[in-house]
Amino acid sequence: MPTPRRDRSPSPNRSSGGARGSSRRSSAGGGPGKLVLAFVLGAAAAAGAGYLYLHSSPHPHPRSAATAPQPAPPASHTAAKPPPPAVAPSAPFGISEDVFEAGAHIYANRCAACHGTPHAAALSKPPAPQLWRADRSGLVARSPGEIYLATARGNPAKGMPAYTRVLTETQLWQVALLLKNADVDLPDPVVHILNTPPRH
Repeated sequence: MPTPRRDRSPSPNRSSGGARGSSRRSSAGGGPGKLVLAFVLGAAAAAGAGYLYLHSSPHPHPRSAATAPQPAPPASHTAAKPPPPAVAPSAPFGISEDVFEAGAHIYANRCAACHGTPHAAALSKPPAPQLWRADRSGLVARSPGEIYLATARGNPAKGMPAYTRVLTETQLWQVALLLKNADVDLPDPVVHILNTPPRH
């Protein structure tokens, strides 16, 4: 008796199981592709937004080095002294023995070598006025302000330097007030300072 042939056609259950398997494989296979596509689209969107921001926002452009304002140079620590006034000023303080002594110290160190002292004349070259002897009358006829200006400005053509940048205002006035009184009897300590050779 012949053996009945079995039907080898796939059963409905197998068919549906295979379809589900292929569906899973299809969805699983498309996952990475979608992630890459999303990443590319996101990067493109970010780049586009940055481009629009840079070219549409009113950002100030930095000035070039040639047009940028340069900082002002620092001020000097030792400002230059102003030139002496054109008109003879008035003395800011009066005479006293202390003023005469201070002026005598300055005169003995800076002026006596050319202009002499009450004790001796100076033999300078070129010859300078002798303020305590032959030329004393012309000196004391001046005002303290005129003597101050003559000392401050000097006389470079005759070898006398300008002392406006060497002596302070107070020192210039101390010398001027001393010389204005060159024809009076000065205190002994003042005369002693004037007649003592300076120590170098």
